[in-house]
Amino acid sequence: MDLAKACNQNPTRPVDQLVLDLLRRYEGLTVIDLTDKLEVTATAVRQRLDRLESAGYIERRKHSAGRGRPTYSYLLTDLGWRQVGVTYTDLAVALWTEISDLEDLPTKEKLIGRVSKRMGRVFGDLLPAGSLDERMRALAGLMASRRIPATYVNVDGLPILSVHACPYPDLSGRDAERSLCKLEQQVLSEAIGQPIELQCCKLDGHGTCQFTPTQKNPPSYAAPESSSLQSVATAQS
Repeated sequence: MDLAKACNQNPTRPVDQLVLDLLRRYEGLTVIDLTDKLEVTATAVRQRLDRLESAGYIERRKHSAGRGRPTYSYLLTDLGWRQVGVTYTDLAVALWTEISDLEDLPTKEKLIGRVSKRMGRVFGDLLPAGSLDERMRALAGLMASRRIPATYVNVDGLPILSVHACPYPDLSGRDAERSLCKLEQQVLSEAIGQPIELQCCKLDGHGTCQFTPTQKNPPSYAAPESSSLQSVATAQS
């Protein structure tokens, strides 16, 4: 996934949205298929496909038949599926409610840990190799591409990832034990390959949720005073 493209997406044009809607209904359409269904020229279809592919919403798959010229079919990417409105909110709420209601605490914590690791690996696989600073900056961009408002700053050598809105608004109100906060911390730690901790939380009245590296693996810089974190939270709220 190209983070630069993802972070600078523009809303799709109505004519491009029609292509996405068709690919949602009929997976793997060709240019000829789309020309017939949209009743426009092949040139117009290719222009729309080029825009959508450049934005990361679709991908093309090559098909070769003998010695003839190959043909291509087009499919939605994960980003494309989100663009056409696919949502798993109801499923997520139901699953999280069942997890939260588990009375066996060790089983509950083990399940949350496994879920967070799996989610973290999904994010981590999309991040470029590099330093902690580079990966946290890329992670902020990746979250923004998924419509989770997030920013990254480095204060006196301390990397700070700020998340300005809860990624799980439908669930946080049901989470008296703040298990979601723990899950998010574990997800982000798994993603960047470095333990991080939640320094400031919106549930405590702060302007943002802020994540920083823990001191379990001491970095080569000194952490600023807690007032520095609070000033960043105030500036970004």
